Amino acid sequence: MFSDLIKMLNKPVFLLIFALFFNQIFSQKKADSTYVRFTNQKIIIDGIDDEIDWEKAELKSDFRQWFPTDSIKALKQTEIKFLYDLNNIYAFIKCYESEEESIISSLRRDMGRFSDFFLFTFDTFNDLTNAYAFGGNSVGVKKDEIFFNGGRTLGEDTNWDWDAKFDLETKIYEDFYTAEIRIPLSSIRFANNSKSWRYNVFRRRIIANEISTLFRVPQEQSFINLSFTEPLVFERPLGKSKTPITIIPYVNLLKSKTFENNEKTNNLEYGGDGRVFIGTGLNLDFTINPDFSQIEVDDQIINLTRFAVALPEKRQFFIQNSDLFSGFGDFYENRPFFTRRIGVTKDLNGNTIQNKIRAGVRLSGKLTKRLRIGLLNMQTAKDEENLISSNNNTVLSFQQNVFSKSNFKFLFVNREEVGQENFESEQERYNRLLGFDYNFISKNDKIRGKIFFYNTFSPSEENEGISSGFRFNYNDIKNRFRTVFTRTTPNFTSDLGFSRRTGFKKNYTKYDRVFFPKSKSIQSITIGPELYYIDKPEENNLVTDRRLNANLSFNFKNRSRIDLALVNTFIYLENTFDPTGINIDSPITEGAYDTSQFEFGYTSTNRRKFRFKSEISFGGYFSGEKFSISNNFNFRIDKLLQASLKLSYDKINLPEPQKSVGLILVSPKLDFTFSKNIFWASFIQFSNFSNSLGINSRLQWRFAPLSDLFLVYTDNSNYLENDLIPNFRTINLKITYWINI
Repeated sequence: MFSDLIKMLNKPVFLLIFALFFNQIFSQKKADSTYVRFTNQKIIIDGIDDEIDWEKAELKSDFRQWFPTDSIKALKQTEIKFLYDLNNIYAFIKCYESEEESIISSLRRDMGRFSDFFLFTFDTFNDLTNAYAFGGNSVGVKKDEIFFNGGRTLGEDTNWDWDAKFDLETKIYEDFYTAEIRIPLSSIRFANNSKSWRYNVFRRRIIANEISTLFRVPQEQSFINLSFTEPLVFERPLGKSKTPITIIPYVNLLKSKTFENNEKTNNLEYGGDGRVFIGTGLNLDFTINPDFSQIEVDDQIINLTRFAVALPEKRQFFIQNSDLFSGFGDFYENRPFFTRRIGVTKDLNGNTIQNKIRAGVRLSGKLTKRLRIGLLNMQTAKDEENLISSNNNTVLSFQQNVFSKSNFKFLFVNREEVGQENFESEQERYNRLLGFDYNFISKNDKIRGKIFFYNTFSPSEENEGISSGFRFNYNDIKNRFRTVFTRTTPNFTSDLGFSRRTGFKKNYTKYDRVFFPKSKSIQSITIGPELYYIDKPEENNLVTDRRLNANLSFNFKNRSRIDLALVNTFIYLENTFDPTGINIDSPITEGAYDTSQFEFGYTSTNRRKFRFKSEISFGGYFSGEKFSISNNFNFRIDKLLQASLKLSYDKINLPEPQKSVGLILVSPKLDFTFSKNIFWASFIQFSNFSNSLGINSRLQWRFAPLSDLFLVYTDNSNYLENDLIPNFRTINLKITYWINI
């Protein structure tokens, strides 16, 4: 079972681990502590620091740029100070900036990617792994997030969907604005009798394309990286963590019509979520008859590859504490566990459908200072029409921190049929997975990597499979190197995971050299090769995929970007392939195909009201040629509207007798934020690849803290023979209410 792992742990890997240990021992850094006074004074949250105790609070400033350079002070400074009492922690922020410079694209909570904001983090367990973040902007729109995996990968190691109850008020002056925040200690978890946390503060100014931090973060690292936090020292210990029991019930009135059989339904559904806190570090979450009707529909895509595509998880229950259940194995090729597989399945025609979830529980958090646990159990309903049995889905994970930042992660997954349906289907009675990741991170965060090993089990002996591999990253200001090796046996099957393929060996290597020219407009130039290589050891090392890229990128100080690539692609088709769906009788034949492509991409600056991203590629495609263009246009009216239009076109020319085709995907979206509490978003998608037109429109009223009324309309039609044929329509009226006990 472990032979592949032993072979993988060769001399180079041991040398890398030795280098990690050496770095752990000899890297040291002096702390820059901030003192927080205790107050008995009543702090009025009004955006003004006119209470006497604010005058005594320690003021921190001297912010430094992270972008466009990390070597100078911020062009516009920020000041912050803290106080606390028995029940709350308070923050007062002063941001220097004139009102006309402020860019507020949306009044929606968390405000999206293209708004100014300030944000501060609290690493309440001092583990450099998880943290809470709170902030906002000049008009008082709230922003809160949770960070995981140390916040080391920007855009991945954070969750905007986490919401907490806290108060924020702002005041706008001629050359600056102020914000006053009250965060109930019951909204966050921390160790009993905490004497200090770790923190950092960030600020983004769109108009100047500037991101700054209180404590300097090297530009090659994510600016939210928790390794660059500093101590926040309390005048007296905080006492015991006090967190309420939370219950979020819902009621949903659903009206729908299926046009094929003229079936109409009217349902009244109810259920809810809840949370109970156990000790100082554990959360017990539960859901009964969960409903995801308010969730935005998936983006349509045109998939011209031979493999399935993993669509992102959007369901709130699965997103919370997701780091304990994700990031295992090879994220791109084989995910041992993927929450999207729970409650989503296929009907008899292969179409994706929802499999009703009856109930579920999740226990997650800290057992000790360095040991975390995640336990997820979900029960799905049977579907007699599609021959789907009721299943119990269990996931157990442990994360043990070792050294300063590294960790071992253990994973067990079990999908097992319950009941006595005995449907005739391809699904086996059970499917199980067992394995681990070792993630190593150097003290200065320049070296990262992982070693992993997973084994799957099913009743059929031939379905026992193995997936193993390692990854190594080195990243400094001028050099970025990454290599990945993965080996997966043909019988590796994880029913609750995601696999693009099995029975393969992958080698992936990429190197980038970064140059910083003395230029008024260019921030950096990146150049380097990239190699992706797949073969099949069980078939005499047959090479099925090889891609060699020569990449060149120009990053500008206004945050625009140009990407160029020359790509050589080799594919060996083991079976016939029809990517377009119109050449069933004359598909692309088996054999080897060696082609070349040119790729160009441009991303405009994000400080203008109109911005866009365009990607163009052309060149060989199997036995023919392909031209593709993809555009994403965005327009905003500050504080009111964000509008976008996704437009893509793929022209595929194939030799006779195959038919050539032009594929179109059009997807406009309008997001109105009438106030901080009323929002309306509408999303339309049309694709001639799937011959479908989809409409999703959602009106949301946040009538109380974290409590909402949703009105959601969904319409799906098929476009056949120049005629639009309705498929189904639904309308939901749903109310949720957040209750703390």
